[in-house]
Amino acid sequence: MNAVDLARLQFAVTATLHFLFVALTLGLVTVVALTQTRAIRTEDPALRATRMRRVRFWGGLYVINYALGIISGLTQEFQFGLNWSGLSHVMGNVVGAPLAVESVAAFFLESTFLGLWAFGFGRVPARAHAALIWGVALTAYASTFWIMVVNGFMQQPVGYEMRDGTAFVTDWGAILTNGATWYAVLHIAGAVALLAGLFMAAVSAYHLRRDRDVDFFRPTLVQGSVLAGVGALVAAVAGAVQLTTLKDHQPEKYATLMGETGAELDKVRAAAEASYGSGDWMPPSWVGGASVLMLVIGIVLVLLAWIPATAVRGTATQGSFARRRLRMRLPAFLLPLGFIAIICGWLSREVGRQPWMVSGELTVREAVADVSPGGMLASFVVFTVVLTVLAVVDWVLISRYARLGPDEGLLGDAGLFPDAAERTVLEEGAQVSLPTDARHSY
Repeated sequence: MNAVDLARLQFAVTATLHFLFVALTLGLVTVVALTQTRAIRTEDPALRATRMRRVRFWGGLYVINYALGIISGLTQEFQFGLNWSGLSHVMGNVVGAPLAVESVAAFFLESTFLGLWAFGFGRVPARAHAALIWGVALTAYASTFWIMVVNGFMQQPVGYEMRDGTAFVTDWGAILTNGATWYAVLHIAGAVALLAGLFMAAVSAYHLRRDRDVDFFRPTLVQGSVLAGVGALVAAVAGAVQLTTLKDHQPEKYATLMGETGAELDKVRAAAEASYGSGDWMPPSWVGGASVLMLVIGIVLVLLAWIPATAVRGTATQGSFARRRLRMRLPAFLLPLGFIAIICGWLSREVGRQPWMVSGELTVREAVADVSPGGMLASFVVFTVVLTVLAVVDWVLISRYARLGPDEGLLGDAGLFPDAAERTVLEEGAQVSLPTDARHSY
């Protein structure tokens, strides 16, 4: 493999692993923010305490994923300088500002808000504390938006002109309203909701099958299933709209994803050669398979994601969840499919753009830095090993804290909600005698 192939493979591996962190993080922070808002608006102390336990539990899982995801994100920043200096030299005037804003939002504002929130339980007034988690959520989505501004420009370059081989911005409004950006943002919003919902449903079903904290996890199983179903529908609709737009600004990708052959494919090839000169301007054919797999999984999730919510109807006796084994095990089967669909979606969008770094303007070969194959291989091995270890550690920690339950989590603190020994019942609307120190500002 030459340096170009190694650079492409390195970015593909690191970006894929990083985006899996990001997708779960975006979904979970939305769940936590909504749950905490609902908690502080609750007048009944027992019900408020129950809902804050949910904030603690899901928030702890979110913090683990965020912390390790931040580390994986640093490798993306390094790679722009190490491997893709051609992009900076030619398109730096366009992509530099959005990436700088994203860095400020992600690594400064978002991290600051999260630190204040994580260590502010019982120390910050309830409404201010809820505002902090909303600050985390909004800056997380702002960070995603600015990344997609850059990615949308690379997919469909608008609002610029070339002068002596360098791009200059002529219309920031066109860049910020780029259809290739906004369709993708909506698609991602649906995908992260889907993933967070599947994760909530899988964790909740795990405990319900064992009759643990039934009143705690019964509502979250329903909430997760509904969230996953809605997210699947949004992602499917946005993805379908996004696909139809490709025919105009990325006809080579559209032809490949749609599996066109014969005269139609020859027509697309001829049009590309007329625009860009002789050469192979078609993306690899295998990316069409990734797109089909994403589509099949999407249909399966749209149809099945809602089903686990029906498992809680009329369950009042011990062991009743275990008797509904198929529906209770379904979330554990669907969760990996959600991750696979996200990877396939990333491949369809990025590999489908090849051989371009910026469609029609800058090829991957022109964008890659002048790095020796040996140096590229060394950085590829190091980054891959580091991110793989982070992914394994992340999954081990999340699995461990998810299995421990709500009172043993990362953010667990018996002084901020009723201790297990002091609780008589923790369910929606139940009357519970709370110790004085359990109330605090909540």
